[in-house]
Amino acid sequence: MKSITKWLPLLAAIAVAGIASAASPKMVCSLTGKEVKTCCCEKQKNGKLLCKLTGKMLDKCCYKGM
Repeated sequence: MKSITKWLPLLAAIAVAGIASAASPKMVCSLTGKEVKTCCCEKQKNGKLLCKLTGKMLDKCCYKGM
């Protein structure tokens, strides 16, 4: 019984880390297919979005979560 209580906090920490890493989806620019860490679109003064990877003006963000 003591060995179970000794390893229980470690197993719980591993489980939490696994869930956290699985919960963070990858972000991919739909125009280039490249994986990005943050959104590659930048809001412009005219209300449109500019994809920093392609330089194209867009009406809605071009990234998709995977």
